[in-house]
Amino acid sequence: MNTPQKLIALLSGAALLSVSSLAAQTATTAPVGYVTKTTPTGDDALIGLPLAQATALTSVADSVSDAVVTVSATLVANAYDNTHYVLATSGANAGQWSEVVATAVNSITTADVLLAPTDTFAVIPFWTLATAFPGGEGVGVNTNPNAPTATVLINDPTAVGINLSAGSSYLYFEDGVNDGWYDTNTFAPANDLALVPDTYLTIRNNTASPIVTVTSGAVPVNVVGSTISRQVAGQQDSQLVNPYPAGLTLDGSNLAAAITATTNASSPIDTVLIFDIDGTSGQNISAAATYLYYEDGGANDGWYDANTFAAAGSVEIPAGGAFIVRRAAGSAELAEWNPTPPYSL
Repeated sequence: MNTPQKLIALLSGAALLSVSSLAAQTATTAPVGYVTKTTPTGDDALIGLPLAQATALTSVADSVSDAVVTVSATLVANAYDNTHYVLATSGANAGQWSEVVATAVNSITTADVLLAPTDTFAVIPFWTLATAFPGGEGVGVNTNPNAPTATVLINDPTAVGINLSAGSSYLYFEDGVNDGWYDTNTFAPANDLALVPDTYLTIRNNTASPIVTVTSGAVPVNVVGSTISRQVAGQQDSQLVNPYPAGLTLDGSNLAAAITATTNASSPIDTVLIFDIDGTSGQNISAAATYLYYEDGGANDGWYDANTFAAAGSVEIPAGGAFIVRRAAGSAELAEWNPTPPYSL
């Protein structure tokens, strides 16, 4: 890798063993760690947030009516509304998540139907701009909102098509009075903007110095999944992220189960585009390579480079790394992608 690295996972090897030992001493506390990334001057860094905030609640669904989940715990009304998400940790949708839209003293309502009776789940706070980057740390501070030099760009998971641009842009403004996060275009306050766990952010550095971002949090101990969209009218990109603080190989990613395999290597159907953040400079960067899953029912089934057809099962999506799944047109669907954590705790 080039130095400085834009994403260094410090939870592999000896460091991961260290947090595992810590977890063994305190059974109720999730292992914690941190990731560091550097965005050189004039560059974009496409990054994920592969460490979570501390879990607010773990529980079991006593009963379920559509998206309303009754629990035996006593909750605080409205405590989790629009600030937390439910991650299913068992059941048919294990690994999938949905935003909490209502909290009552003995129930939680999610935006989607997610759980069934006896399913286990965790309630986790969303990262926000203010909690992930307090005081602009890790992105940069702007004193002139009309000419920002350090911004963070957020994807729109509902955008349709391919080669998608970021959906919105934000800056941290500081004048000693109105300090905080704001929308770059409207200057609307954005401290509490929720950052969803299944897509990447873009840190754009137009300052005169590299920007170093250090984020810390809980290491995911359960599967953290995403959905991959397919549209009827044309190809569709899903802007995804490796949700773990360790590299994820294509063979170990479970992506083959969420896309359509290619049976004709010269005519790929669904593809995976991976970014080489360390090896690519500049802004609005393109993916470094494209991969397909080939399947003929024989010994050649597996991942291959879409251009050279070189075997690619060992190609790695870096810790917290950005990538795109590009699906061919077909019946509209949201396929579940549930990658197994690439480590043991």
